[in-house]
Amino acid sequence: MRTAHRITATAALACAAALGLTGCFASGPFADLSGSEVADKSVDALRGAASLTVSGKIWDEGKPMELNMAVSKAGDCRGTIAGQDGSFELIRNSEFVFIKADEPFYRSQMKDLPKAEADEAVKQLAGHWLKSKTSDADAKELASLCDLDELLKEFDDSKGAEKGKVTSVGGQKALTLTTKTEEGTETLQVATEGTPYLLKAGVTGKEPAEISFSGFDKPVQAEVPAGEDVIDADKLG
Repeated sequence: MRTAHRITATAALACAAALGLTGCFASGPFADLSGSEVADKSVDALRGAASLTVSGKIWDEGKPMELNMAVSKAGDCRGTIAGQDGSFELIRNSEFVFIKADEPFYRSQMKDLPKAEADEAVKQLAGHWLKSKTSDADAKELASLCDLDELLKEFDDSKGAEKGKVTSVGGQKALTLTTKTEEGTETLQVATEGTPYLLKAGVTGKEPAEISFSGFDKPVQAEVPAGEDVIDADKLG
């Protein structure tokens, strides 16, 4: 028995020396994967979803904004975005993009126009659905908000992610991963049961952000508006 104990102890010491005290007796969720591998797996899982909802707070061109967008791989989406320059609701399908924005949003977009001209445009557009073809140049930037692959590009570099504790996100158990970056600390929380979706992501620093992913594979309610509330951009002067 002593010989067996000595062999076990020697193996443990050798493993600790070779791997820096980690990896020899890995346990817990994703025991056979590194933190970076778990992060990559979670983003791949998001890309594999037919649809999902992304919501939270981010920064865009140095300004904070909140979003809540349901997006499908087919390109349908519906959601809201709000920031210092106003807010708008967005609906997109394969043919058209619809946007309903408030007055502050349009004011920020028309600040270089003469006041009388801007006043008339805001009066005409604010609070109504503006309809554009997805192929229109102005609509393409808005449509990019519905591009799932584009939304997930921020999470493609997971080098250096380290495993942490298991916590709970929306009632689901999740493994915490942390990565030190130049901007701050990035934290990812990955579902440990069922499909390993990335459930929540955040970063600290000058531009802190936090977003959540949910509603996996649920249909996106992208029914288009109709009637007098809709203004066709092609028919504007």
